[in-house]
Amino acid sequence: MNEHYIKIADALNTLYELENELKIKHFSPNELKVFYTVINISAFDESGSNISEVVQSSGMSRSTVYKTLKKLSNLNIISTVQSESDGRESLIKLL
Repeated sequence: MNEHYIKIADALNTLYELENELKIKHFSPNELKVFYTVINISAFDESGSNISEVVQSSGMSRSTVYKTLKKLSNLNIISTVQSESDGRESLIKLL
């Protein structure tokens, strides 16, 4: 088998295990995409990411991102707080 396919299979198995541990296997594709986008943007930035960044990076509509973030917040996976620098924007933080 191609070495690249083996690496992909290993990564997918690791991802599957992490999704089980985080109890997010039941997430819809949209929920996973928003969740992974938030992680990619804010994992290395303690201040969090803003919703506009998530909309832009995910390529999803603002309404879909807002609805999905609300669900993730209700599940205590993320929190949203109003930005101190721009009161019109909310920051997303991983919990």
